[in-house]
Amino acid sequence: MDIISIDTYDDHRMALAFAPAALMYPGIIINHAEVVSKSYPEFWNDLKKVGAEILLAG
Repeated sequence: MDIISIDTYDDHRMALAFAPAALMYPGIIINHAEVVSKSYPEFWNDLKKVGAEILLAG
């Protein structure tokens, strides 16, 4: 499996937009995923609540 690294450029919308793709393809890494805290601080926790497997590096 290829690893695809997505840079968010410190833009919360980039992390939010690529999250569904990362759920479907485990080879996607979203860099600086914490930027979602600007608009949706609980985004990653909410995805976990509905069954998503998320690993936040940090």
